[in-house]
Amino acid sequence: MPQRGEPPIQQNLKRKCPTTLPALTDGTGGDVVLTMQAWASLYHGCATRHNGLVDALDAKTH
Repeated sequence: MPQRGEPPIQQNLKRKCPTTLPALTDGTGGDVVLTMQAWASLYHGCATRHNGLVDALDAKTH
């Protein structure tokens, strides 16, 4: 619970990262590329939220 006068943590920063990743479907080069692009997208979205949460928590302690 935020202390009086402190802004609340943004809801989008409270989302958990995915626990499963898309699987390869047929192992062709094109499939590998598309699957790895999906993995990269999920990773970067999660990393952005995680780093934002860390920054928000650090700002509250300083």
